[in-house]
Amino acid sequence: MSRDAVHARYVAALTRRMQVAAPAVQRVLQARLAQAQAQAPDPVAQEAPSASSAAPPARPRPKRQPLNPSPASPLAQLNQHVAAISQAPAGARTELRSAQAFRHTWSRMRAEDEVSEAVQRGPDNAGPLNSHMLVLRTLGLLRELSPDYLQRFMAHAETLLWLEQAGSRLKPAAGKNKPARGKK
Repeated sequence: MSRDAVHARYVAALTRRMQVAAPAVQRVLQARLAQAQAQAPDPVAQEAPSASSAAPPARPRPKRQPLNPSPASPLAQLNQHVAAISQAPAGARTELRSAQAFRHTWSRMRAEDEVSEAVQRGPDNAGPLNSHMLVLRTLGLLRELSPDYLQRFMAHAETLLWLEQAGSRLKPAAGKNKPARGKK
C-alpha cells in the first residue's frame, strides 16, 4: 500500500471518528485532521513510476476529506445525545481517593470484626460436624486466607439476610388482605 493510500485512510478514519465523538473529543480530532491534511503527501513531488512497475492501481485513490465534515448521521447524533445524557452533571463531584480508601478499609475491618464476634459467640460444646461450627471455622480460615473475598462474601450474606427479613415482613401483611371464605 502506498504512502498516499495510508494517509488517505488515516484522514478518513479521523473524519469518521470525529462524527461520532463527543464535542470535546471532536475539537482534538479536528486539530489532528487539520494537521494530517497539511502534511498530505504531494503526488506531483513523488518520483514517476518506472516502466516495470507501471501497473494501474487496484483501487481508485480516495479524495481528500474536507476540513469541515458533513453533518453527523442520525446514528452519530443519537450516540452524541446518549453520551451527553450519561455524563455526570457539571456540579456533581466524584469521590476522593482518600474517601474510597477509607470506605474500603472500614468495610474490611467491619467484616473481620463481625467474623471475630461470631467465632467468639459460637457454641462451646459443639460436635465436629455441627454446621454452625463448620461455618464459623470456614469464615475464620477465609479471614486469614483472603480478607478481600471475606469482605465481599459478608456483603452478599448481609444482603441476603436483609432480603429474607424484608420478605418475612411482607408475608403477614399480604395474608391479612385475603378475603375470608364463608362456610357453606
